[in-house]
Amino acid sequence: MSQDGPQLPNIDVWTQIIDDVQPNLVITTGTAGGIGKQFEVGDVVVSPVVRFDCTSKFKREPFRDAHYSNTVPNAKYFATAKRLFKADVGQLPKDKTRPPKIVRTATNAIRHSVVTTDFFGFDTSDDHYHLQGLGDVSEMGDAILGLVAKKMGDMAPRWVAVRNVSDPQIKAQGSIREQAALAALIYKGFGRWSSVCSAIVCWAIMAAE
Repeated sequence: MSQDGPQLPNIDVWTQIIDDVQPNLVITTGTAGGIGKQFEVGDVVVSPVVRFDCTSKFKREPFRDAHYSNTVPNAKYFATAKRLFKADVGQLPKDKTRPPKIVRTATNAIRHSVVTTDFFGFDTSDDHYHLQGLGDVSEMGDAILGLVAKKMGDMAPRWVAVRNVSDPQIKAQGSIREQAALAALIYKGFGRWSSVCSAIVCWAIMAAE
């Protein structure tokens, strides 16, 4: 969303996809930055709650701090998904302290939402971008699906955000530019492999439909 300028073309994209496909369930997925030191690369957040944190291009829009929620997806095959993670563990950072986990968010748990920013932000140990307390992960697009679903009302399909942690909380050492470079380096090295975990979780959700 931070690259979209004053417009939000993703609104039109989501609306057209839903109109054309008429799905029962929409999953928005991809990489994200973990918020809080409890998250490690490869963890997957499954959230029916998304929220905006707009402090830049869209800070004057009515949706700037809006949040949206939907129903919790069926977790029937999540145990199987975690077993399948084992095939990917060797590709994740060597300093991980544990296997990847699946974090499930309740419908009313706004403090554990997926946070959509209109700026390139990431969590740091000194909370430089003030993300802590807003959600479990940050990214740049999922809340747009929640916005579209609200506009569609009763015609909207069920939806859920599935985001894998591609970079963890960064220690507040050196300048913020140096911290951003470290976050980008971790993303470059493990973004693809952490995404395997969210792909497996998406399969588990769809298999349970």
